[in-house]
Amino acid sequence: MITTAEWWVLTVVMAPALLFQWYLFYAFFTAQKRLNKSNVHQNLPVSLIVCARNELENLQKNLPKWVSQKYPELEVIVVNDRSWDDSRFYLEEQASQHSNLKIVTVPDNDNYWAGKKLALTLGIKAAKHDIVLLTDADCAPASEYWVQHMMKGYTDPSVEIVLGYGRYQNEKGLLNLIIRMETLHTAWQYLTAAWAGWPFMGVGRNLSYRKELFFKNKGFYKHMHIASGDDDLFINEVATRQNTQVVIHPEAVTVSIPKKTWAEYIYQRRRHFSTSSHYRTGSKIFLASYQVSRLVIWTVTVLSLALLSMGNTWFAIPFGLGTAYFVKRWWALIKLGKLGGEGKLGWWYPVLSAIIFAVQLRIWLQNVIIGVPKGWKKT
Repeated sequence: MITTAEWWVLTVVMAPALLFQWYLFYAFFTAQKRLNKSNVHQNLPVSLIVCARNELENLQKNLPKWVSQKYPELEVIVVNDRSWDDSRFYLEEQASQHSNLKIVTVPDNDNYWAGKKLALTLGIKAAKHDIVLLTDADCAPASEYWVQHMMKGYTDPSVEIVLGYGRYQNEKGLLNLIIRMETLHTAWQYLTAAWAGWPFMGVGRNLSYRKELFFKNKGFYKHMHIASGDDDLFINEVATRQNTQVVIHPEAVTVSIPKKTWAEYIYQRRRHFSTSSHYRTGSKIFLASYQVSRLVIWTVTVLSLALLSMGNTWFAIPFGLGTAYFVKRWWALIKLGKLGGEGKLGWWYPVLSAIIFAVQLRIWLQNVIIGVPKGWKKT
């Protein structure tokens, strides 16, 4: 028979975990109210930067969408990162047709600092505007007002970083569903953290910051030896409660092409997972608190259900609190999915959460056992 003291132990263990997670819910839902009331139209000059390596097909598909954004002062910079396909010829042709398009080429003989960070640094250096907006070659803007929405994040001069959401194209199959759900869950982590005042990362598919901030902090200098991290490591280094804003709206997202095979997906996620060990101590504490609090709530809820079924009615309270948390989290992901243009994706959370956890565990173990992938593109 479980004693009252043991019941209190379970409840006290669960309480801090619930408080932490409920604070994130509070940050999300209060931020959503602010987003609904925001009508800021800054029209600040902006340079859109895209790094491309052998991305001819994606450039042909997405470049027209970038240069035709409904925004008064937009410069589009494509950095040709030593491509050996016909990207160069296509870009030169398009540059002759679009006055707002600039081409930057990474020298073939530059062996000092390879990888996307060099390409991105050259693109930022070439930008004529202080605000830069970043995306990838395979990312299509969800609307012709994407840039306009993202620039609404610069509500005042103190804002130096605007975090956006980049979703993946909806396709058939379990892998696509898992990729999209994991992306939504990752967005929940970094967006709610920013709303709560603890920004720790952004995604290069949809991210904006000031050129001055980049060079004032010496760009990627501190982590240029790491293949990944052109988005999250830099943001982790410079983002603060005061200088970071979030923009999420169905028209403010980018849509990327998801991986087609499990091998490609696992490789991509292994590379992304490798950067978190280089985060600031405060960010590591946040992420650890996030994961541990979820584990505690899961464990106490399941244990309470088992004890409740044995006639220990006191455990209806921790079980009820845990159930309320799961329902609230489910509802929050549904809402976030709609804001990100994901439709009904959030409804799949209860079904996919265990599968995603197993996949993430496998990726982490693979990185520990055989090491971290190198290079920003596998081919």
